[in-house]
Amino acid sequence: MKNLLLSALFLVTLNSLHAERPNIVFIYADDWGWGDLACHGHPELKTPNLDRLAKEGTDFQQFVVCNPVCSPSRTAIVTGQYPARHGVHQHFASHEQNAERGMPDWLDPKVTLLPRLMQQAGYKTGHFGKWHLSGGGRDMSPPLPAEYGYDEAAVWTGPGRSVFDDTDMKNQLGRGEERSVACFQTTAATEHALRFIQAAKDQPFYLNLWLHEAHHLVAATEEDKQAYPDTAEPQRTYFASLTRADKQIGRVLALLDELGLTKNTLVIFSSDNGPENSMPDPGQKFYYSVGDTGGLRGRKRSLYMGGVNVPFLVRWPGAVPAGRVDKTSVLAGVDVMPTVLAACGIQAPTDWQSDGTDIIAALKGETFTRPEPLFWEWRGPNVTEANWPQLSMRDGFHTLLMSFDAKRIELYDLAHDRKQENNLATAQPERTAKMVQAILAWQKTLPSPKPPVAAKTQARKPAKSGSAKPSADLQAVFGRWDKDGNGSLTLAEYTDGLSKKDNAPQRFKTFDKNDDGLVSVEEFSIRN
Repeated sequence: MKNLLLSALFLVTLNSLHAERPNIVFIYADDWGWGDLACHGHPELKTPNLDRLAKEGTDFQQFVVCNPVCSPSRTAIVTGQYPARHGVHQHFASHEQNAERGMPDWLDPKVTLLPRLMQQAGYKTGHFGKWHLSGGGRDMSPPLPAEYGYDEAAVWTGPGRSVFDDTDMKNQLGRGEERSVACFQTTAATEHALRFIQAAKDQPFYLNLWLHEAHHLVAATEEDKQAYPDTAEPQRTYFASLTRADKQIGRVLALLDELGLTKNTLVIFSSDNGPENSMPDPGQKFYYSVGDTGGLRGRKRSLYMGGVNVPFLVRWPGAVPAGRVDKTSVLAGVDVMPTVLAACGIQAPTDWQSDGTDIIAALKGETFTRPEPLFWEWRGPNVTEANWPQLSMRDGFHTLLMSFDAKRIELYDLAHDRKQENNLATAQPERTAKMVQAILAWQKTLPSPKPPVAAKTQARKPAKSGSAKPSADLQAVFGRWDKDGNGSLTLAEYTDGLSKKDNAPQRFKTFDKNDDGLVSVEEFSIRN
């Protein structure tokens, strides 16, 4: 009898613990600008579900990501550390490109990671949508999401299970030229996410839903475009794609309501960086990439605020005030991991040190002052004027940008100059000098450049005699289809290039010899 009572008490305690530990839903968009929300004042864009999230939670308008492109921004989220500490400076690509940049081929799965800590603490963990924490290409076998701490995953731009596997969306591909794969990626990811929530509803869960929108390829079906009958292109396609993504977020919120999980679920919406740089002609690569920074200077790949200041909406009923707009709390991507751990009562390892801070006080609406400044290092291309800054620091509302050689320095007071139009570097020499020295001191804490990490290899069948030379014609086709120029084709790029799109996913897999979710130029152009 005593043992029965103890067992019953244990179950009651365990159920009570689960009820107190919030579920986590982290929705991470791609190239979604600060101004790409109706609740941020966009005059045409329809985002009713994100507007609902803001109305039922808090809109933190000073949130910044830790790098202005995809892979390093995501690295900061899952490690709680500046991506430069892991050698991740640009997006993961082919081994050759990664090596040229002094980058590894993937984020090391052995480092301290948010999903693994959640998993070890008894959370069910899932990741659905974009991955891009690894590169791809010939002779490369990146670690699967399971090695990072995910119980379930279905992804694109990454290895393992495709996001289209076991979804209704798989059957909708190839129904017309306007129906690019990009139209269905987020919908497919959401289908996985909904099943995951249904299956995990009786235990605490951690869910990443990482959207395609608004990354190139920006695409919309004719049905999507009906929401904007009087809008001209390219805005019509862009707006329709974001409204479609907003609809998928609505499906997640509706299921949480239906299952009675809303009150005990912390939902976060953000974006990995600012909007892509648009191009004026219909035939150009980024013609449909017309995202809005909300008037901020710079875009993707820039350390100006337009490249790193992105939406950050947080809803947690009973903890996060509803309908609040926070314009003063300076929050960052490196804060997500320590904050989620704190919210869930999970102790961080003693040998792990975050570059971020627990921002629970800010989430609860309390006065929040950031204890340490924020730093950035950008080692990507500087081909546009707004992309020149290579180092940056933010201390309160003052932000300083500089080149590696310190020949160009700019200082701004964001409290009075959010658009960064009035350079104060000359007017405030003492502050400028102090911040420059702080940046240089921070740089010294980063790891020294390391030789490229060798790609893992798989045994490959020897080529038939005389058949291993790549076809120049196929290489040319590959170059046209490789829209982002990163040396590999995603399923979306491959399908978009086909004139006949029937069975595109199956055809894609015949080229994807190493099953990493990407097709390299060698895989595409060498036909044995």
